[in-house]
Amino acid sequence: MASQTPDTLVKFCNAETGKQILASRRLRWSSPALFSDPFELDHRSQLGFDGKRLLQAAVRAASAMIFAPDEPSGNTPLINAVRRWRAEERFSSPEEAYDVLGELLGQVADGRQEVIDGMMEDWRRFTRTLRICCFTARPDNPVAWQHFAAQHQGIALRFHCGEGTALEKPRRVNYRAPRPEISNLRDELSVILGASSYRAQDHFLEKFIAKPAYRAPESEWRCLQHIKEEAGSYNRLDSQWYDDIRFDASDLHSIYFGALTPIEAKRELEQLARENFGPVKLFQAKTTPGKYEIEFERLGKR
Repeated sequence: MASQTPDTLVKFCNAETGKQILASRRLRWSSPALFSDPFELDHRSQLGFDGKRLLQAAVRAASAMIFAPDEPSGNTPLINAVRRWRAEERFSSPEEAYDVLGELLGQVADGRQEVIDGMMEDWRRFTRTLRICCFTARPDNPVAWQHFAAQHQGIALRFHCGEGTALEKPRRVNYRAPRPEISNLRDELSVILGASSYRAQDHFLEKFIAKPAYRAPESEWRCLQHIKEEAGSYNRLDSQWYDDIRFDASDLHSIYFGALTPIEAKRELEQLARENFGPVKLFQAKTTPGKYEIEFERLGKR
């Protein structure tokens, strides 16, 4: 099956940021902590449950298996114990089972909590060193122009992506519910019950390519990479968790001016393009008559 990864990605920004990118030939890759989005996970995010809730859920699940109409399936220590208790009619009521199960599963839950604490340390380290650069799939996206390019007054920079470029492995953002969690009660409970060998660390990266469905018109793609965490770097303010990473001049495919980009800003941007990128193609955005769409006019060839 052919790859659905595009050949190019588009960086929308205001004119001032565009000048900085063209002058420095660098793109800013940021920590999730800098996204100013309360729905975005970062190093400060917490779990939606604690050890007490985890134990309560485990006791309820085990008790439900004891008094369920059908015998549980599986071959784990807990399920085998449940089968034995059912055969012996060990418990006469759920209340009696709760007291005993609380003691039996307490140590199991405590052991799992130690694993979870270690996982959270891994999460904080993962998110401190993660850097993300955000793009959109196409330059004619009116939502992107409105939200990310200063209400059509900025520019869009179109880059080559894929192997051999600075944007090697772009990932498409998935727009769906539910909202990602570092780990959830269901998955942790499945480990305690012996039904899975779930490891949250194996799923950290996917937490950063998910957004709510109402933002789907953005058609966002993300490039992600980790920086080396040097000794003491974690003491830096999280407002400094970004890296301006250089790209080759050949990585820039074309430049698009917004429908409302001021003339003076266009002159400065075009001059920077000539000085630093040679024959890069330039386009002017225009609104399509009778439609809420954007089309482009090629500016003078150089």
